[in-house]
Amino acid sequence: MKALILSSLLMVSTFSTHVFAEDSEKASSPPEQSSNKSLALDDLMTPQEISQELGFSLRDPMWAGVVDPEVIAAKDGIDVYREYPIVLKINKAAKGRGAQQMQVIENGKLIATWPVSTGREQHEKAKSGRWYQTTTPTGTFSPYRLVRDHYSNTWKAQMEFAVFFIGGIAVHATTPDHYSELGQRASGGCVRIHRDNAKLLWSKINSYPEKLVPLFNKKGRVSRDKNGNPIRAIGWGTLIIVENK
Repeated sequence: MKALILSSLLMVSTFSTHVFAEDSEKASSPPEQSSNKSLALDDLMTPQEISQELGFSLRDPMWAGVVDPEVIAAKDGIDVYREYPIVLKINKAAKGRGAQQMQVIENGKLIATWPVSTGREQHEKAKSGRWYQTTTPTGTFSPYRLVRDHYSNTWKAQMEFAVFFIGGIAVHATTPDHYSELGQRASGGCVRIHRDNAKLLWSKINSYPEKLVPLFNKKGRVSRDKNGNPIRAIGWGTLIIVENK
């Protein structure tokens, strides 16, 4: 068992590091207004700045290729829906069937389909002054940090029910002023959903304890050790699959 856990930790540490922001100029001072309640925090700051403000380490969580649960069942003999009680399928496409939607699957059953706003997929300058790519990365992830209510003292803005899955990018509640944008690309990289849905999702994710779950590789298949055994690590029972189709 010790060898298996060590192998799991080694696998997690080998995922490549990607930078979502660049310092092309010094960050500007925050605006002097007393509150940015109507503004989304992921428009005010880059994902990298958000993760730094929250004190997250720069380690990479699981970032694998897009997983197809049916393929995993047929070729790897693992039931994704059994291993991960909550599976979120997010389509970040700009248009087309199912575009800008999140499917919430609990214990193998589709329980909800919600409109989302993923990244604008542009090179932009945040209000902090940093240039960055407002992209939502595709792939398969597992939450590595849950933050119920983050308030940025720097920008006087709030981010509620945040489920961080890579760096400063999270599925989180958007503000009422942005509800009309749900269903289209509109974020700085995060996956925005209606506050009511974010609250429900938060509750469901927290209802399942952390446990040993299988990891996946860059090809979207189950990671295996040198003996062919599935590699597992302690994690939330939630899998986040981001596609562009």
